[in-house]
This record gives sequence, C-alpha cells and structure tokens, in this order.
Amino acid sequence: MSEKILSVSVAAYNLGEMIEDNLKSFCDSDVIDDVEILVINDGSTDDTVERAEKYAKKYPKSIKVITQKNAGPGATVNNGIKNATGKYFRMVDGDDWVNPKDFTKLVKKLKKIDVDVVFANYTPFHQRKQKYYPTIKTDMTPNEVFDFSDYEYHWNPPLRMHHTIFRTEIMKKHVKLDKGFYTDAEYMFFPTPYLKKAIYFDLDIYQYRVGMPGQSTSPEKLRKNRVNHRIMLDKMLDFYEDVEDQLQPNVNYYLARQITGLIINHLDILLLIHDENMTQDIKTLYTDIEKTHPKIYEVLKKDIKSRIVAGSNYLLTRPLSFYLRERYKHI
Repeated sequence: MSEKILSVSVAAYNLGEMIEDNLKSFCDSDVIDDVEILVINDGSTDDTVERAEKYAKKYPKSIKVITQKNAGPGATVNNGIKNATGKYFRMVDGDDWVNPKDFTKLVKKLKKIDVDVVFANYTPFHQRKQKYYPTIKTDMTPNEVFDFSDYEYHWNPPLRMHHTIFRTEIMKKHVKLDKGFYTDAEYMFFPTPYLKKAIYFDLDIYQYRVGMPGQSTSPEKLRKNRVNHRIMLDKMLDFYEDVEDQLQPNVNYYLARQITGLIINHLDILLLIHDENMTQDIKTLYTDIEKTHPKIYEVLKKDIKSRIVAGSNYLLTRPLSFYLRERYKHI
C-alpha cells in the first residue's frame, strides 16, 4: 500500500511569494505527513525555486521540488503524474491554495475510501478586488459512494478541475496532457471512460485565484491563445469520437456537455477578439461542428448563447460581442 494517500502536483513558473501561499496552506493542515506535494518548476527565472526549497527542506518527506526546462503547463502535470506515489492525485496551480481546515478533513476521509474519483468544492478569490466569491459546490449527494455511470450531469454548476481528484493509477495509465495552456479540459476528459466508483464531499478545498493579469482565462490570454484553444477543442472532439461508443449514456452526455462548454468558451474568444472576420469565424465554427459532430451539435443547440448566435442566423453576433466585452471590463 502506498505510504501517501494523496499526491498534489503544483505547477510553478515565476510565482514569487505566491508559491509560499500555496505551500503554507498544505503545511498548515494536520495531515502534511499523509500527502506528497510535487512542486514542478517549469524553468522559473525568479526566486520561485528558492522559496519552494525552503519548504522542501522543512518537510523533506512531503514536499519535493522537481525542475524541468520550460515546457508549458501540460508538461508540468505530466511530470507530476510521472512522479506521483500517492493513491490519489490532483493538480493545484501554484498561484492557488487549499483551505487547510477542510483539506485536513478531506485527507482523513480519503484514507477510508476506495474510489476512482473524488469531488469537493472550490472557492474563487478575486486578486484585484481582494474578495472571495461564493463557494462552487456540486449537485451530488455528499458522503455516498456511487457509480459514476449513474450520475446525471446537469451542468449547473459545471464540474471543473478544481472540484476533482482522481485515482493515481488511472492517471498514470491513461493520461498524458498536451504541453499547452488548456490542461484543465484534458485533465477532466481523459480519465472519464475509466471511472467507476465516485464520491462527493461537501468540503471547501481549492481556493482559486482569479482576476490576475496574464491569467490563462484573462481576455488578453484568450485572444493570444485563440489558435491553441481551437487545437485543444478539436483534440477533445476527436477523443470523444473515439470513446463515445464505449460509454454509458450518462457518461456520454457528461462528456458531450463538457465539450459544448469548450465550444462556448471558443465562441467567447471569437466574440472578445471582435475583428472583421468574427461573424464568419463563428459561423464556420458552428457549421464545422454540425457537419462533423452532429451529436455534439444537438447538445450545443440547447445553450442560450448558441440559440442567440445560430438562431439569429449570426445577425446578433456583434451585439453579443459588445455585451461580452463590456462585461469583461468589470471582471
């Protein structure tokens, strides 16, 4: 049996003092001896490594710093999976942290169960405004082991990386992420066909920092990584096509709904870019999905933004773009 119950892969690149906020939150829990924290340094050029090494020296049996050449977020998670020894695995971005009190409760619960996936809550924290937003829970019944194939996914709220812990064995066998920015989607997608038993704990674990310049979800980064996002989307569509015949109906719908979320994200990117090709690019996106992935398109049509865009024959793309850009000014 593995000595550690949980491996946490922490992606770290030029984080400065934020890496200390991250590591301190694990060390402030009462279960630091039961977990391993793998700080994957992605070629930082500031003092991130020195700050992380302080904690590694203080907790040598629990914290390890692994340095790689700069290769991108996906490569850091791959390295974390490769080096993980715990029964369960999760990723935590280095600029985020955990709630020590509930993390302690979670680890103690992990030692008493044997499942393939564990869900818990997360809370966004707005860096610029210095305020917490409401905790994001799930619609699952807490503390009851269930068959993942029986779960009816309603997308409200959507399941995210921040909710999710996987069995390490599944990650090692079936998951290798692309090196790009959009690791969250791949992290949630690739293990899905292999999930059997699941459980949800109503605990506030992941503290998700938002509202930071240069964040992968910021408008500037979304515009910059438009091509990469489309590559990732096509990869997820191909993955779904490869596995859909193997999936139980609820799991099939879960993946289809997750993919429609990625398509809506790509729609948002095109609306935020707001260039002269915007309307045609959006039309091409929807036409491609309808032709090549009709099952996904049927789910996509239920989304309100899709109804506005496609239902208006793309005449409302510019008003919707204006609304979205105004909204992002206040985020």
